[in-house]
This record gives sequence, structure tokens and C-alpha cells, in this order.
Amino acid sequence: MKQTIATVPLFDLGRGAFCDASLFQGIDLDTLRSIEADWTPVFDAAAPENRPEDAHWEWADKALQALRNPLSYELFGVEADARTQGMMLVLKGGPKCFSRHPEHPRAPLVYVDFLATAPWNRPGLNATPTYKGVGRLLFMTAVSLSIEEEFAGRVGLHSLPGAEAFYRNRLNMTDMGKDDAYQNLRYFELSTMQARQLIAARP
Repeated sequence: MKQTIATVPLFDLGRGAFCDASLFQGIDLDTLRSIEADWTPVFDAAAPENRPEDAHWEWADKALQALRNPLSYELFGVEADARTQGMMLVLKGGPKCFSRHPEHPRAPLVYVDFLATAPWNRPGLNATPTYKGVGRLLFMTAVSLSIEEEFAGRVGLHSLPGAEAFYRNRLNMTDMGKDDAYQNLRYFELSTMQARQLIAARP
């Protein structure tokens, strides 16, 4: 089931101003159709060297995974202009949901399993992206969920190589190094203190 949980600001780069977007929880067939109809053709048309690392992700499969495990998974998305601007799947429980950070080892956290923004919002695919801030907005939703779950804002994730700079430099997460048990992807974590700092810096 999909429901709008907040009206949120997105920066429209074309107009140079913020506009209202909808943050929703859950998913429905219209959203899946929007991703298939609007995202997939752009990914497929990209030159091989520009094809995003997440272009093969099947959000219908991820929705089914969340539907089958409602106590562990949550799906969130952002909509504007009647199109899906970004999606995120997070875990609230399970082996991935324990901190590796030296400040609080083994403390529970929210794990971001998948996070993606629409192709027209990506500088690597467009000289003039449409919206700025979709990824950060979804990540801050994971931080808020962590607080609601009494995990003190702690968030962990494995990053695709192309997104490492975003998590390291833009969100100031701790780079815990490559994880040879998880496709050799780098593991990043937002500690309790980093979560507080990120929230305090939020515009």
C-alpha cells in the first residue's frame, strides 16, 4: 500500500527555485509503471560508458521483497510532476542492521539496501538535470526512520563505486573500507554523532 507521508521541497534547477514534491511510503502499480515507462528507456539509451551502475535494478522485484517481509523492509519514494523522482528500500532488522562503527559497535541501525534517483536528475546522464536533492532527501528519510525506530539516527549501506563520493563527501558518512563479503563494495556508516550533525546542518 502506498501513502503520501509528507510534502517536501525539491530544488528545480531549470527554474532556480524550490517546488513541492510528495514523499511517499510503500508502492503501487502506478509507481512501478512510472519507473518502467520513464526510467528504463533513458537507461537503455545511455552510451555504455555512461550507463548507470544501478540501471539493471528491478524495482518490481524489490517491491515484492518488501511485501513479503513487511516487518523488515520499508519502501520510500519521491514524486513530482506526476513522475517518480527517486526510490529507496531500507531494512529495519536482520544481520545487516548492526553497527560496525567504533563509536557504538553492534548497535542497531537502519540499512539502506537500495537508493536510486530518476535518470533525468543525474548530472552524468544530463547536461541540465531537472531536480537537485532527491538522493539526500531519501537518505534523510532513512535517518528519520532510524530515529523513529530508536536507533539514534544510525544508518549503514554499501555503495556502488559511482556513489562513493556522495556518501563520503556530501553526507559525511564514515568510510569503513571495502567489504569482501559484499561484492567488494565500500561500506559506509552514519554514526549517532554524524546523524546529529547532519540534522543540525539541514537547511
